[in-house]
Amino acid sequence: MGTELVNMNDELNNIMTALDEGDVETLMKASGQDDGASKSGGNGLPRLTINYTEETEEGISLKKGVWKIWNGSAVMYADKVQVRPLMRTYEWSLWNQEEQKFSCKSVQRPSLGGDFPDTSGGNKCGRLSRQEEEELAGDDPRVLLSRSVNCNQVIYGTITATGTLADGTEASVTDMPFVGYFKRSGFRPVRDFIEQQLTKKKILMQKAIIEMTTEKNKNGGVIYWTPKLALVKEVSISDDDKALVNQFMDTVRGHNESVMESYRMASKMNMDGDDVDLADRLAG
Repeated sequence: MGTELVNMNDELNNIMTALDEGDVETLMKASGQDDGASKSGGNGLPRLTINYTEETEEGISLKKGVWKIWNGSAVMYADKVQVRPLMRTYEWSLWNQEEQKFSCKSVQRPSLGGDFPDTSGGNKCGRLSRQEEEELAGDDPRVLLSRSVNCNQVIYGTITATGTLADGTEASVTDMPFVGYFKRSGFRPVRDFIEQQLTKKKILMQKAIIEMTTEKNKNGGVIYWTPKLALVKEVSISDDDKALVNQFMDTVRGHNESVMESYRMASKMNMDGDDVDLADRLAG
């Protein structure tokens, strides 16, 4: 994977080239809107999430299932938001519930194809393909680990919304840069919308203003909410939009460089450990 960082930077550079040339099909592929799957069958930005918290630390009750995002000074909550996706990437991650932090994160890429070097020195944080899982016993630790790994669909774009702060004060944001991580039950609604309502209709996601609400679901005793998307209108791409895409690419490059540094360090430690094991076996 020694050339992975160079290849990933080339992938990001292709976005601006296609954006400047107005090449719709190439831009769809380069910016992560169309990674070819439909044909073949952190970072300092305000993060958009669905609220599952019942109350603040001060004891103020909160509505569950609504969107929440930092507006620059406080967290605001809204039943609906309008987003404009400017770039989409994918990454793999593994959450440590006991320590309440990520134990592993991979690089981000516009396509799910290829390798995803990760901070543990491996690939995709240990996620196995279906064939690889089927070749192992169901209780094999590698299978259990694999099924705990999440694939994140990362949307970089702008958001406009009107809502309230926790105390009920009205608040709003307009065309604010944001990032959203959609995984598990939130992965498919976002991906299907982009593929079915945008890509198949030759609509660039960079031109799409999308309203997002949430939909309540129940599975046994578990209640959860999923994104619900609808196209509002199409707009043109400005020079400011291109500049913002460049900023998003810098964010992804910084993330990938940090992951690759951890990858190289972890790989070296893993290799050193293998050498010690080999030396011990030879000595025995």
